[in-house]
Amino acid sequence: MNTRRGAITCIPTAKAAFSAALPVLASLLILQPSTCVKAGDAPLLQTGPGTSITAPAPAEDAQLAEAMRQILLAQETPAPAAATNAPAADAPEVAKTDSKVTPATQDQRPVIKRTVKQNNPQKDGKIIMSVSKMMERMHYLQRSMDAAMSQKILRAYMEYLDYNHLIFLQSDFDEFDAKYGKKFGDYYERGDATPAFNIFNRFLERLEQRTALIDRLVKEKYDFTATDVYLPDREKAAWPKDDAEAETLWRSRVKLDLLAGRLEKTPEETVIKRIVRRHNNLLKDMGEYDDEEVVTAFLNAMTRVYDPHSDYMNQSESENFKISMMDMKLTGIGAELRTEDGYAKVVRLVPGGPAEKDKRLKPNDRIVSVAQGDEPSVDVVDMKLQKVVELIRGKKGSTVRLSVLPAGAPEGAPRVEITIKRDEIKLVDQKATGKVYDITTATGEKRIGYVSLPSFYRNTSDDVEKIIKRLKEEKVSGIILDLRRNGGGLLDEAVDLAGLFFKRGPVVQVKDSFGRTQTLQDSNPTIVYDGPLIVLVGHLSASASEIVAGALQDMGRAVIVGDKSTHGKGTVQNLIELKSAIPGLGDSGNLKITVQKFFRISGGSTQVKGVESDINLPSLYDYYDMGEGKLPNSLPYDVVDKVPFTMDDRVSSYLSDLRTKSQARVKDSQDFKYVQEDIDRWLKKKTNLTISLNEADRVKEKDEIAAIAAARKKERAARPTNGPKVWDLTLDAAEKKLPLTEAKKKEPSPVPNPTQDSSSASNPVNAEEEDNAPTFDPQLDESLNIMVDYIDMLNNKHTPETSTVKK
Repeated sequence: MNTRRGAITCIPTAKAAFSAALPVLASLLILQPSTCVKAGDAPLLQTGPGTSITAPAPAEDAQLAEAMRQILLAQETPAPAAATNAPAADAPEVAKTDSKVTPATQDQRPVIKRTVKQNNPQKDGKIIMSVSKMMERMHYLQRSMDAAMSQKILRAYMEYLDYNHLIFLQSDFDEFDAKYGKKFGDYYERGDATPAFNIFNRFLERLEQRTALIDRLVKEKYDFTATDVYLPDREKAAWPKDDAEAETLWRSRVKLDLLAGRLEKTPEETVIKRIVRRHNNLLKDMGEYDDEEVVTAFLNAMTRVYDPHSDYMNQSESENFKISMMDMKLTGIGAELRTEDGYAKVVRLVPGGPAEKDKRLKPNDRIVSVAQGDEPSVDVVDMKLQKVVELIRGKKGSTVRLSVLPAGAPEGAPRVEITIKRDEIKLVDQKATGKVYDITTATGEKRIGYVSLPSFYRNTSDDVEKIIKRLKEEKVSGIILDLRRNGGGLLDEAVDLAGLFFKRGPVVQVKDSFGRTQTLQDSNPTIVYDGPLIVLVGHLSASASEIVAGALQDMGRAVIVGDKSTHGKGTVQNLIELKSAIPGLGDSGNLKITVQKFFRISGGSTQVKGVESDINLPSLYDYYDMGEGKLPNSLPYDVVDKVPFTMDDRVSSYLSDLRTKSQARVKDSQDFKYVQEDIDRWLKKKTNLTISLNEADRVKEKDEIAAIAAARKKERAARPTNGPKVWDLTLDAAEKKLPLTEAKKKEPSPVPNPTQDSSSASNPVNAEEEDNAPTFDPQLDESLNIMVDYIDMLNNKHTPETSTVKK
């Protein structure tokens, strides 16, 4: 139990003026880190960079209670079926073709076999009506869906399906804009999903045409000596005006994929099969959408026009969210999966999980079928990954039978059947870990503690407290708290965590749409760690991470080091279970709705601006178009009055010297020179984001990147090896008083390639994301140097030259 729990208090201020297709674990679809917050007795959740969520507001809140009452009254009249409620012209369409488009050849315009029908318009209508009214009356903006907003929602829905503008035609958008545009919001308010299904089925029609077109284009001959280019990011480009323009666009896209195969020296026949299969799989996946998934897309197009962090989660997504953020555990076999060429491929086995203990399932094995106990097998080749995951998921102690194609085996090879008993798996990768660095410096031997925190999960502050206490037992002279990849989590944990480093006081302010401001305060007088503290942050540090960093910076308790600023997410969302809020809906998912913004105790918001580092270290992330301010429809920055708090200033008198010493080291650091080279390459590339389709140019570029990577690897290998000794500290070791284990050294990763085409398909359904974080870490190395300087300054041991930790 957390001995600090209950220390959070909400204090009204004097003023009453109150905002990723990652890999999937078998048994769960892993979502981005989320954050839970506590305002009074109402838990708040934050999901992903820049998002926070609150639970339903207390019943005594008269304004919010009235909003809920109005929504309930709206449900007293059953929502009519979409098809009967809509005008005759709005009846669901099947394979409708725009008469203005020049008819294409038969292989481009096949008979449309795929449509999605609305099977339960009554339930869908209630969900749509409920969510839309909640968004209008409970969202921070308090905004109705007028004509201008309706048109934005229509575009958002079509871009939700076709974000890269490769599938629809411009005439499709023009048609639907004329038909629905200014009254699109009306359909939400009356619970009518007819436009959603009409547009989705048009998308399937176009997607089938594009798939047939690709089948033809891969058979053409291409000139790889020409000087043409392709723009992979078409998010801001117009949709093709007609079939002829779409064919030209896709011819370049196919040429890009064929060229990628030539650069890999893959036989052309294999590349063609891969291209065809990938797009056929996309068509198959989208064609298997059910009405729940269409309604989910329809609702999310609307919620994200309000702001980027409001979402509707259907029942399946809600269960996965709960597993990943709240429970930090799941029941399954413990295998990380990814879709590859139609197979669910094993990427990694979770340490200590059932599959890893069984030792028969291996990374790169491909799952062909899944069976429950003694039941018949279900073929899962070309099945959507989420459905494969659901088949593998099951109760603790039950068995699942997997038929797998072993790693490296050809498709015709014999399958191997593996039976595994499901068990509970803890998501230890998302929990806090520690390290101890033994460093030799000009002023003597020093031990530096390090805590890595990837998310704010339940009991985060408990875990970090255990690690810190163990670090203190190891006699560390300072601690670095690394929040660079922490996208958020439970807000009450953020408040508790900040409170580990000071006696008591306010941590963050929260303002709601009714103009009321509250202060979340840590009132526990216990200080777990009172020594030198650095908080390492980056553009991926969001939500709860920014609350902790901002509070410790405002109090002068820690030196903030890293990227120029954090992500800039300063909004709070309410997580509402629809079946609890609206009677009669049954299992109908959750609404994550932005209802508040949070502010630093100094008065400024973290929204858009984030938390600026005291000492900025060079980073590519500073030059990418990322962060809250780059997200569509993000809420603006603003300020409130600051709250009274006691400064514990241990930073300001040393900051200028710390910054000067760090800048001198960074200037001489070979690793930071590499970072600057990558920044320069990216800035040059950023002026022209097209990709050359000339083979000679691409080979030259590839060779240059390989040469840079080889030169860096050679230079690093030649460095002296008498660097700090590093010890790993796991949570298990902290809890059980186990000995520290010496950390294993890793090879440095290749040079980042800003020109590499990372797009794998024209639709986000098929997108996959790699974690390309380098294993060498100049920011952490320099943070250790800064900590050495900081300790020396606190001990009055200034040295005329900069202290440098040997690598």
